[in-house]
Amino acid sequence: MKYFFKTLMLFFIMSAVSYAQENEQKAREVSIIHAGTLLSIAGEEPLKMQSIIVEGNKIISIEAGYVEIAGARIVDMRDKFVMAGLFDSHIHMAERDLNNPLANAADHALMGVKNSRKVLMAGFTTVRDLGARDDTLYKVIDAIEDGEIIGPRIIPGGIIIGVESRANGRECNGIESCRKTTRDMIKEGAQWIKIRSSCRGGQLCANEDGPPIFFDDEIQTIIDVAKKYKIPVATHSHTRDSSLQVLKYDIRSLEHGTFMKEEAMDMMIEKDVIFVPTMSNLDETSARAHNPETDPIFATHSMKFVERQPKTLLKAYEKGVKIATGTDGRGRNAGTNYREIEYFVRTGIPISETLKMATINSAELLGFADTLGTIEEGKLADIIAMDGSPLEKIENIRKVIFVMKDGKIYKE
Repeated sequence: MKYFFKTLMLFFIMSAVSYAQENEQKAREVSIIHAGTLLSIAGEEPLKMQSIIVEGNKIISIEAGYVEIAGARIVDMRDKFVMAGLFDSHIHMAERDLNNPLANAADHALMGVKNSRKVLMAGFTTVRDLGARDDTLYKVIDAIEDGEIIGPRIIPGGIIIGVESRANGRECNGIESCRKTTRDMIKEGAQWIKIRSSCRGGQLCANEDGPPIFFDDEIQTIIDVAKKYKIPVATHSHTRDSSLQVLKYDIRSLEHGTFMKEEAMDMMIEKDVIFVPTMSNLDETSARAHNPETDPIFATHSMKFVERQPKTLLKAYEKGVKIATGTDGRGRNAGTNYREIEYFVRTGIPISETLKMATINSAELLGFADTLGTIEEGKLADIIAMDGSPLEKIENIRKVIFVMKDGKIYKE
């Protein structure tokens, strides 16, 4: 019996040593990406013939020329355009059509799994979800982190906080209601709080003169609770006065901003609030407006968004408002997140600046400025490659043929 226990103990020790050695070996695994064209930092000039050395999940160095290291895996991207993984800072990963009353948790879970793969394969390695229908998204995030499914790094914003309780919102109606709802959202796992400070774009009350939907003390309560738990706040705002109202408080990002005036833009610059204009949905808004079956009043309302939003974005850029990219897309848009980047360029923003918004600015917004957004020594290895340079033709942003997230290759 004594010999048996000694043998068993030796087995456990040897197993532990073997496990530790295996993990140490994995940590030492090195990949070298030979990049024909490397946009290390968006907004700067790209470099030619570079080697990105990745160890584990981090970039350990960038070397001129095509270097080799004994035992390292070579990833040949000598005829490709290589850059940091892209961001979608406003997306809905696990939600079906808002108008579908029959959608349930199973529908949302299926949508979340399918969208996660599509988004990552398009080169978007990090997203911020700003409005789930239930707690399904947290389970999708767990599955991605456990390696059970593939997908981007998802920063959850929980369920949108509005003035009424509905299938896609949490009630904030009076100070105590707002305090409880915000605490509940954070307890459930929200890493952002999103408030709907104006009507949705599909409602007529989202017009330029539409009123804000919260009282000041309700917004202040949400902000106070979020600040207590160090959770940033994003605000949905279309109307002129709702943007002026929420910008009095410590919000981190303003979403949509369709009808905001220059006064609001000045406030954003002063308070370092980041603008996420969500342009790519305008294609669908325009299609609905031109549909013969659409009510003429609603068609006119919709076209005001189509006409105003590009002007608002361009004015904000010209004034120096910090801007990040986000699609506001649901399942039907997953995998075509690049449309937002293309829309920025069509609006008149230079390609180099747009790519900076889709990487550096978005990384700053989501709290990853020190770890993501550029290809530099010490940062996490979120790296993508394309057939063709988007700096020469923005449509090349669609041609993603290589995706590495956190040092692991998902598409090659």
